[in-house]
Amino acid sequence: MTAGPDFQLRAVLLDKRFGGVVAAHDVNLGVAKGEFRCIIGPNGAGKSTLFSMLCGILRPDSGHIFLNGADVTRLPAFRRVRMGLGLTFQTNRAFHGLSVEQNLEIAARAAPEERDGEPGRRFRHALNLFEFDTADERPARELPHHRLQWLEIAMVLAGRPEILLLDEPTAGMSPDETIQTAKVLQHLNETGLTIIVVEHDIAFVRRVARLVTVLHQGVVFAEGTVAEITAHEDVRKIYLGRA
Repeated sequence: MTAGPDFQLRAVLLDKRFGGVVAAHDVNLGVAKGEFRCIIGPNGAGKSTLFSMLCGILRPDSGHIFLNGADVTRLPAFRRVRMGLGLTFQTNRAFHGLSVEQNLEIAARAAPEERDGEPGRRFRHALNLFEFDTADERPARELPHHRLQWLEIAMVLAGRPEILLLDEPTAGMSPDETIQTAKVLQHLNETGLTIIVVEHDIAFVRRVARLVTVLHQGVVFAEGTVAEITAHEDVRKIYLGRA
């Protein structure tokens, strides 16, 4: 089975069950190169399950996942990272006992040299926008929450990804911190980086997304532009708990 030429990341008819619970059913998702896609839905909609399948932590019971046209359904997360998928998770994975400088050095060492052109410039651009000093010797654990989140994003970009897959990157941030995160991600997307965000914050989604996919009870409930989704009466009902 092939993915076709139009999508940089594609999921086809993904199913995942946990006992009698259907976490994902016939989920289709196609993300084009350079797109900024947000995946939203209420608690229990299947967002985390889909994220875990896309990044290789969970294997679907059926269906296929393609990355740059290659079938990666059975590949673990680290293999997908080597193929250009950058990942951040709800639980921050920076090395809290090491300095900011050491965290960035470790991430940069793992970067494939052949992707040092535009991806390398994105990493340096993100450091500038997030105002990180590569010689900062403070332990990461001394950073405030939002800067720790930004450090993890910078570390992922040091790996020169072609696609950035983020799981609730603004969780726990203030409105101003969320806006700054949105601005940085928008700048990165404008350089051609494909970004997919699983997110709860609708204000953030309105600011950044070009297309939005809505999950509900494990299925794709709706898909469209931000304007189309926010005007969708049934989507509003889902978020108010009446669907």
